[in-house]
Amino acid sequence: MLALAALAAAGMAAARAGTNLAPPGHGADEAAGAGARVVIAILPYGTSVEQIARVPELAPGVVSAGIGAVPVAQTYLDIGQGNRTNEKLYEGELPRLYVRDGRVPPPLWERTVRRAAGAPADVVPGLLGSTLTDAGVPVAAEVDSGLATLIAVDRDGAARTGDAAACRLGCGPGLSVIRARPGELGDLAGGLAGGDLLVAIASGARAEQELLPAGIAGEGFDGDLTSASTRTDGVVVSTDIAPTVLSRLGVEVPNEMNGSEITSEAERDPAGVAELQQRLENRPSRETVVLLPLGAWLVLSGLAALAWRRRGASVALRLLGLSCAWTPSLLLVTAALDASQAPAALLVGLGAVALAAAADRWVGGYRALALACAVTVAAYAADVIAGSPLTALSVLGPNPGGGVRFFGIGNELEATLTTLTLIGAGAWLATRPRLDRGAAAWFVAIAALAAAAFAPGRFGADVGAAIVLGVGGATAAVIALGLPVRRAILTVIAGGVLALAALFAVDLVAGGAHLSRSVLGAGDATDVLDVLDRRVELMTATFIHPVYPELLAASVVLLALAAWRRDDVLGWFGHAWAARAGFLGALVGILVGTVANDSGSVLLVIGTIYLAACAGFFWGSRDGAARRGSPDQGTAA
Repeated sequence: MLALAALAAAGMAAARAGTNLAPPGHGADEAAGAGARVVIAILPYGTSVEQIARVPELAPGVVSAGIGAVPVAQTYLDIGQGNRTNEKLYEGELPRLYVRDGRVPPPLWERTVRRAAGAPADVVPGLLGSTLTDAGVPVAAEVDSGLATLIAVDRDGAARTGDAAACRLGCGPGLSVIRARPGELGDLAGGLAGGDLLVAIASGARAEQELLPAGIAGEGFDGDLTSASTRTDGVVVSTDIAPTVLSRLGVEVPNEMNGSEITSEAERDPAGVAELQQRLENRPSRETVVLLPLGAWLVLSGLAALAWRRRGASVALRLLGLSCAWTPSLLLVTAALDASQAPAALLVGLGAVALAAAADRWVGGYRALALACAVTVAAYAADVIAGSPLTALSVLGPNPGGGVRFFGIGNELEATLTTLTLIGAGAWLATRPRLDRGAAAWFVAIAALAAAAFAPGRFGADVGAAIVLGVGGATAAVIALGLPVRRAILTVIAGGVLALAALFAVDLVAGGAHLSRSVLGAGDATDVLDVLDRRVELMTATFIHPVYPELLAASVVLLALAAWRRDDVLGWFGHAWAARAGFLGALVGILVGTVANDSGSVLLVIGTIYLAACAGFFWGSRDGAARRGSPDQGTAA
């Protein structure tokens, strides 16, 4: 391998001699990319960020290997596809692939292609290799590259291979996939010239490694790696590699690829990248930090109801609702403190109850719920707008270690924050005396402000947040206005459409994430319909293979019971019709968002949990609402 590195460096330098090419940088055109060389060097498993960063030319980062824990072969396929999807959405497991004589055996490749075709996404194995070959750009893999050859295969599962000793790889024009050791990276980087690029990635081991140390050397790479897929310095995803290769070689990126070109931002900080990798890989589990305290609170609430009957149940359910509203803000605190799993669970379990008890005692009534919702929503809004990493590191936030695509604040936070925004607005408006039709304007304004913070957001266009807040805010407003059913339906639809239109405009002006790119990149209306069809398939698949199966079943039961006893539930609000309007707005927003979101079951589960917890708060507050911060509003206009 040392001989390979030396030959590659010498070959690159010799091939460049006498060549007059303008440096392409990012977004290279065809003329600049025609003679460029891109080398993808696969490093041994266990190679660290620090080892890669010993070569000063390499911009350090980590690559998300897949959505969840995936086989090594799937990671290499995803790199070559420029697209990926959740393993649960494939029909069956990936065959045990291997490469012989430069190709995957046809029966295994046919099974791989059929499996990809059955997934609700545009995953096309071998797309990178075929796209380059069709454009006349050479593609080759070192003869002993093993499964890494999957990066370079074409749509038939074959790749040209060669003998490294003859320097037919690593130094020829086009794309080369090779094996290398960390000690050889310096020679490989030193042989780069003009528009050449070196992409070094540590190999994974089975499905154990979710974040792979990486580095890129070439013009324009002098900081930490990032991309529009992550909007996080130091982190990119596997599907970003193919668009980066194609751009550097001057080849148009196919619509089937949903990754983004990798860039480098800020200053080069290998230690910071290594620390980020450790934090993301060791992030506390949601089950322990969030669901365990929730289960304990439910048990204690049941015991209080048994011991003190109605009075005990009222206090317990008020505190339960308030605790759930305070919990997300405490998760930002645990992220800031870098708390491990046990301390984080204790902080949430005890801290949320303490805040709930203090708010119930010193603020009281609907004002207590409005305060908890306002603090939580405002904390996340400020964090996202300021570009702080705390939202991404929060237990409920988007998790690059788990492979999320980073478009939006994440489905869990989307359901949580949009629900608390509308319920909190209704609770606050219910405390205002002499409230009239102005409540409708407040609902629209508060929903619009929240959408402005979360929908464009730091992580790219969040379609779900726009839909939930647009539809939910419009629903609350029409209830406050008392509009006839037909006008109410049209207004709610208009609210969702306007929110999406505003998001599309912001997304386009800000550089275009997946929303504007999906629409503008579509050739015609049929392509747009295909995008919508895939989102529906993805949404349906999340109900067939749910992330939280037990909670999904419980959510469906709760919603069915609420629909059956809807008059009783609505009666818990008494004359506080603004609170009822906010609650119903959140309910309608969650239901519509569930259908429109490609992770619909997650949105439904988290949204239902918060709706149920807040409903319990309103039940527990109904006897003393008028006395403690919730004046009688009379009837809605």
